[in-house]
Amino acid sequence: MAKKITLVILVVAFLVGCIGSWFEVFDMDSYTKFLLTFSPFFLGLVASIGTNSVVEKIQEKKGQP
Repeated sequence: MAKKITLVILVVAFLVGCIGSWFEVFDMDSYTKFLLTFSPFFLGLVASIGTNSVVEKIQEKKGQP
């Protein structure tokens, strides 16, 4: 579930940037600042998903004879 939410957040941010860049009223500088501010949160989500995936694979290997 967390993986899907993270992917949705990434896709929405990408689409907002792509679509907004076509409009003159869209302030790309402010949007870039927003993304830079948001990036530590997003990196935490990605790291959490990666760590969880590694832990699951290790547990699966321990359970196999």
